[in-house]
Amino acid sequence: MVTIRTDCNLPIPAVKALWDKISWAQGRDLETIALALSNSALVVHAWDGQRLIGTARVLTDGAYYATLWDVIVDPEFQAQGIGTQLLEASVAPFIHRGFSFIALFAAEGKEDFYKKHGFAIHPRGMKLSEPL
Repeated sequence: MVTIRTDCNLPIPAVKALWDKISWAQGRDLETIALALSNSALVVHAWDGQRLIGTARVLTDGAYYATLWDVIVDPEFQAQGIGTQLLEASVAPFIHRGFSFIALFAAEGKEDFYKKHGFAIHPRGMKLSEPL
């Protein structure tokens, strides 16, 4: 049985092991993962018994904007509704609170998953990949 949690008791080596299974999240170091999680407003995680099988985290200014990051489900557990559970638990605290929007960057090929849950492509989205 899968359990969704939002507590801060998350073993960083387990997060790294999970994230290393996903091409765009591979190679992150333990210290940086810990920093990213500690600076997140909300961290949602999915467990199959003692095994970490999914994560999602939210950054926010608390008033206008929230951004969803690192929605990751172990490939062995994908297509079982776990991503939906992570997504719903991640956005629920920010719905109906007057936020201008909740944003995310979808991994290539995952856009339809997010559209199914009410997200839409934003035509003015931009990013700076290199520091100034």
